[in-house]
Amino acid sequence: MSTTHEITLFDNDSETELYKHKITLERIKNELISFGLTANQSKVFIYLGKYGSKSASEIAKALQMPRTETYHLVNSLQNMGLVTAELVHPTKYSVMEMKQAIETLVKQEQQRINTLAGKEESLSKLWKEVPFFVVETDESKSEKMQLLHGMGPIINKIKEMTETSTDSIKIYGSIPDVLRLYHSDVFDWIDESSSELQMVISPLSKTPEFISEIDSKKIRVITSDSDKKCFIINDAKEILIFMRNANHATRQTFAWWSDSETLVDMMSSLFDLSWEKGDSLY
Repeated sequence: MSTTHEITLFDNDSETELYKHKITLERIKNELISFGLTANQSKVFIYLGKYGSKSASEIAKALQMPRTETYHLVNSLQNMGLVTAELVHPTKYSVMEMKQAIETLVKQEQQRINTLAGKEESLSKLWKEVPFFVVETDESKSEKMQLLHGMGPIINKIKEMTETSTDSIKIYGSIPDVLRLYHSDVFDWIDESSSELQMVISPLSKTPEFISEIDSKKIRVITSDSDKKCFIINDAKEILIFMRNANHATRQTFAWWSDSETLVDMMSSLFDLSWEKGDSLY
């Protein structure tokens, strides 16, 4: 007796009717991952959301997953409040509507953050109760570096840089890089500081509307075949370099921060040379 394979949204056969939804499906799955779900949890959620209530064995068969893993996945989704179990035999599982699911995940994350914030004072108090055991020496200050993974930590570091800045903030990047900084309120933080902004944009194909809000004297444009460079220099004392900027093929962003005097001097020289060769925006 032959068995038939159920064609689902996750099939990659370009000849199937559902293949046209593959790109949209990947976007939905990636967004669910950004809300804290794993790739397989996202697939189970999407499958149940589009095919209705199913048993664990039906899910396992359709998604070609081991049954034991499937039970673990639906149980974890239940614990998140995204899946409900029907009291039938065999047990069938269904998911809530997408909008309600996202609201649930956001509320859980807000509660977690509020809980952590509530521990700030008590943890700081405990920390101060333990004495320092650092032995002071006459050695010169050691240079530091930090690898930042994801836009959240990167933007937090940029905010720290703007809050301590007293002289100048220099930004070099492409239009997508500058847009991302704009939408993260970086330029508002710079305006609130006492520092002067200098920005080199490379390359420039189309001027975004928000650029008109910035004094044109603070912006220079240079022609370049590369749009991969993006870095920020604060007071010629620290630098943040995007290793994967807004033009990188992958979604994940990396940046490297350092207060290395040699590195800051070298990148400052590159910025100053680009500024001198650059053209005025208008």
